[in-house]
Amino acid sequence: MKTGYLLGTGLILAVSLSACGRGGGSGAPAPQAQANEATAVSVAVERIKTGTLAETASVTGELQSFNDTTVATKVGGRIVEMRVREGDRVRKGDVIAVQDQTDLKLQLRQAESAVRAAEANLRQAEIAARTQPAQTDAQINTAKAALEAARARLRALQAGARPQERQQAEQAVAAARANFELAKANYERAQQLYQQGAIPKQQLDSAKTAFEAAQAQLRQAEETLSLVREGPRREDIDAAEQAVRQAEEAYRQALLGKAQDELAQQRVDAARAALQQARTQVALLKQQLADTVIRAPFDGVIANRFAEVGSMAGSGTPVARIVTVDRLYFEATLPEMLLRDVKRGMPVETRVDAFPDRVFIGRVEAIYPAVADQAGNLRIRISLTNPADLPLKTGLFARGEIRLREYKNVPLTPKLALIEKGGVTRVFVVENGVAKQRALKVVATNTEVVYATGVQPGESVVVRGQDLLSDGQPVRILEQ
Repeated sequence: MKTGYLLGTGLILAVSLSACGRGGGSGAPAPQAQANEATAVSVAVERIKTGTLAETASVTGELQSFNDTTVATKVGGRIVEMRVREGDRVRKGDVIAVQDQTDLKLQLRQAESAVRAAEANLRQAEIAARTQPAQTDAQINTAKAALEAARARLRALQAGARPQERQQAEQAVAAARANFELAKANYERAQQLYQQGAIPKQQLDSAKTAFEAAQAQLRQAEETLSLVREGPRREDIDAAEQAVRQAEEAYRQALLGKAQDELAQQRVDAARAALQQARTQVALLKQQLADTVIRAPFDGVIANRFAEVGSMAGSGTPVARIVTVDRLYFEATLPEMLLRDVKRGMPVETRVDAFPDRVFIGRVEAIYPAVADQAGNLRIRISLTNPADLPLKTGLFARGEIRLREYKNVPLTPKLALIEKGGVTRVFVVENGVAKQRALKVVATNTEVVYATGVQPGESVVVRGQDLLSDGQPVRILEQ
């Protein structure tokens, strides 16, 4: 309205001056001056200044937490403690809630008792495994000696008594008596060890069998000597043959005792496996007991509390939601054409509506490897460090400016001066009251000014009224 009013006034003034000229007054202006004054367009100009222009890319997104986790129970049980509420800050490892531990503690004590019993069984099995081979060898030697004695007695009866045989029979009795004394001593020692719990019942039975076999061998040797002295009878020969058969069977049974050595080692392995299983059960119960104490997995803030004291919680029941607020991020869409300009680590000036006067400096943390949509746009992640007073919250809408490049000490042309037509950018520069058209080559731009070649600092460009101008047209400057 102001411009139109002034233009109208100028026209009225030009008409008045023209009328005076026709009257022949000697003070009238020349005709050319009257024409210039009549065609001058009233404009507003601004002077081109030298400054710095930062070229930026705008991005937006919703603030999110790097860590946002709902902590849940691992075992079932009643909640007996809740140590946090919404808004509380927690450190990694802080206790959030505790479940009832009574039943698990009882089960743990029982499992620990089972471990002690398994350890005792393993010790006994190992002792038996160490002593079994020696006992087996002793039984085999005893049975072999008894067999040889029985065969010798039978041969003696069949051949009849001779002085040498009498002497052999007497020696056999002496040997059998010595073997008997050894077996008796072994049996008595085994009885003592068994009463002390050092050996199993099976080992005591083996010692007893060896003793009884030695006793029988002694009796047989004595009987053989008696027969030698008295002379053989048919029934004596038959008895000797039966004794040989019995001794052979005893020897065979003694040889089978070697298999008991392997069984003793197998019992050790079984006892060791049972002990390992009992220890595993103890470890499992200890872990379950530890799981009744729900702890914070990282430093953060309690965003939600889902459980209360006295409530029953099954495995996997949510207890609390924890988020980190020291560092936040937001994801934004980046046009494909800016991919070559935006790099990881670039600073991002970020603002949120909740704090319009504050600027939060973030960084381009990642550029995702795949396009986000059919237009070829890419996704980027921008991280921010929350200041000490933690003003930023998850869910706030963020606006960021990525500084792509910076031009220093360059001419800055107001955007209001630009005329875009036919793909060419032009401005009107005022020189000596005349508007001259200039073509510009825009290098960089922001919301208010552009850096362009074609103009120089200090020149005045038309920022209002340029739509009425043509190249070389006189202008009247109303504002500067």
